[in-house]
Amino acid sequence: MAVAFDAHVLKVLIASPGDTRDERDAVERALHAWNADRAEREQVVLLPRRWETNAVPRLGSRGQSVINEQLVDTSDIVVALFDSRLGMATEAAVSGTAEEIQRSHDSGRPVHVYFSEEPIPREADLEQVKALEDFKRTLMPLGLLGTYVSPDDLGYKVRQAIESDLGHLNLGAVVRGSAAADHAVLRASYTYEREPYVDSKGRTKYRTRAERLIVRNIGVRTAEQVHVEIRALQPEDSAPILHGKERPDIIPSGEFGWPLLVMAGTSRAIEVVMSWTEDDQEHLEKQHVAF
Repeated sequence: MAVAFDAHVLKVLIASPGDTRDERDAVERALHAWNADRAEREQVVLLPRRWETNAVPRLGSRGQSVINEQLVDTSDIVVALFDSRLGMATEAAVSGTAEEIQRSHDSGRPVHVYFSEEPIPREADLEQVKALEDFKRTLMPLGLLGTYVSPDDLGYKVRQAIESDLGHLNLGAVVRGSAAADHAVLRASYTYEREPYVDSKGRTKYRTRAERLIVRNIGVRTAEQVHVEIRALQPEDSAPILHGKERPDIIPSGEFGWPLLVMAGTSRAIEVVMSWTEDDQEHLEKQHVAF
């Protein structure tokens, strides 16, 4: 049985352009590894936050402003990564990641910026490479720069940086929150695995596999006969396909996973509708999940 403990929860934003998926994965693994090793003893939990999994699309707003509101302004620590691209310019900065760095630094949050020292790919956009070098020079006076030679090296350095941050944040004692309500509470999340393969040029790449929708019961009562339905947030979009007709009972701190088929063009932002019974009473919960 899982043992609960009180802890400070620190949101760690992983900011980067789109060419650093492997690096973002490495940083997230490093944060989860720190949690496994240190969270209970230190009473601190590190919560990775990524634009592709935690930002919820919203019509009528500038894309970067949505990310700023949902992720940047609510983060406690920011880790920014660059490989060979700076990214697309926004209305306020030379790129979205650059805007996130500047916004976080101006607010006084810890910001750690890392640049790859790996060889530049032959197919790299040279204009982007130059733009990235120009941006790097603007950061030098701020003393925010680090380097990495591989995703694993990056993960190790980020973990060291987080350790340093924890020593300066003065979090103090954990304040115990109110007890959970006397019922089941279901929360949905998206998980996947990354499988390595070698491409035609002999380079190691990664592809996504084993995509699943996980429903976890964080309440104190068993959710019986759980039924899950997923819908695209926009009527014109198509939702991923949820495999399996199981209606499991999910005990407190338990979870159940359904395989997901995510095809090209499928919406990456969905509404998860979860219904269940509890003491012969019907319950319904809706949650938005982005991935």
